[in-house]
Amino acid sequence: MNYINEGGDDVLYEAHKEWGRRFMKLYPQYTRWDNPKDIERPLIIGYVSPDYFTHSVSYFIEAPLVYHDYANYKVVVYSAVVKADAKTLKFRDKVLKKGGIWRDIYGIDERKVAEMVREDRIDILVELTGHTANNKLGMMASRPAPIQATWIGYPNTTGLPTIDYRFTDSLADPPDSRQKHVEELVRLPECFLCYTPSPEAGPVSPTPAVANGFVTFGSFNNLAKITPKVLRVWARILCAVPNSRLVVKCKPFCCDSVRQRFLSTLEQLGLEALRVDLLPLILLNHDHMQSYSLMDISLDTFPYAGTTTTCESLYMGVPCVTMAGPVHAHNVGVSLLSKIGLEHLVAKTEEEYVQIAIRLASDITSLSDLRMDLRELMLKSPVCEGAKFTLGLETTYRNLWSRYCRGDVPSLKSLELSQQQAVSEKVPVKLSENTNSAVPGENHGITSNANGFSSTPAVDFLTLKENGKLNHEN
Repeated sequence: MNYINEGGDDVLYEAHKEWGRRFMKLYPQYTRWDNPKDIERPLIIGYVSPDYFTHSVSYFIEAPLVYHDYANYKVVVYSAVVKADAKTLKFRDKVLKKGGIWRDIYGIDERKVAEMVREDRIDILVELTGHTANNKLGMMASRPAPIQATWIGYPNTTGLPTIDYRFTDSLADPPDSRQKHVEELVRLPECFLCYTPSPEAGPVSPTPAVANGFVTFGSFNNLAKITPKVLRVWARILCAVPNSRLVVKCKPFCCDSVRQRFLSTLEQLGLEALRVDLLPLILLNHDHMQSYSLMDISLDTFPYAGTTTTCESLYMGVPCVTMAGPVHAHNVGVSLLSKIGLEHLVAKTEEEYVQIAIRLASDITSLSDLRMDLRELMLKSPVCEGAKFTLGLETTYRNLWSRYCRGDVPSLKSLELSQQQAVSEKVPVKLSENTNSAVPGENHGITSNANGFSSTPAVDFLTLKENGKLNHEN
């Protein structure tokens, strides 16, 4: 649904919220933590993800893992990687050498992982996956840490009321945005992402239009992002720029029927198939990055913009045309381009998007000059300044911890509200006076089905509050 959501209604928000309401019933929640409420003490930050390998998320979590001040922000990584690669080993080595902890949790029951989080005394737990493959939202639903946040891997709310915050920035989610989230939005100081380029990228190649005599537009985005509306706009651009070509690379193009359907759609829009090159997945990262040498101008998708592909394009010297919109997924390119100083490549309408692309294509000399300067511009921008970005992130963590110590916990407010709305459907589960948690394996009268999930509804937080259990005292 994120691929087609243009923010015209709250349907997607309500779908996430309803999912969260149902999912919460499967996992009893912790309601007390032993973490000392000392505002100034060193904090323990947990990062959980299955994507600590050569995956899009890895390019944006590397900077914090490398630049965190481990003396004051100790890092504990919970890695659910299915198949480790060289990048996994590199991350693990860096974390351990800096004094952090690396825990492999693939295949471990999420409630057991929640117990691990509590044993590690995590102060702030950040999940990096959202509703993407191999996520650990079940563990997050158990609320094992006093502060929980979601970041990087998913462009929308998780729908889980146990997650306090969602990290973003003022361009991806402007203060006047009407998009709703279950989590409270926390806007990081600059861009909400910090990109660490691949060391295998290789050099920036010359603008191909200089040798070719024609301009090549391109996109390496997920095929699902290239909607019929996107193709209509792209076809307008290609038809307006004589002799121009389009190169599109994505995994499904290994299938002949997919290629033919894609080309047929463009032909119906007036663009000859002979002007389009379709490339399948390229396995080696160096070869993938060097494929940007085939294009002069990158065309972003909408309403679900590119993220990693946009960063790759810019790093390889290829300017990207993007479009602003009413939802976060639409605005990722806006944030990235603006922080690099390319605001003039951000369109507000489809017509403006078309005109920006045509204008770029009309001046090959300027296009070539920009290509040679773009990598340096990017590396000196907030998008790639890992040390500065991490300082801002740590300041954010300290502010959130200060709020928690003062009793300001967004998820508890959200949970109370959700319990009020669903009280007629729930059976209250009261904890005994000497109980500090509600986890399977302890005596809470909770039974388990064959699938390992609790068959009892989630803890009734209103009942807990009435009994004096809904607090965070040590």
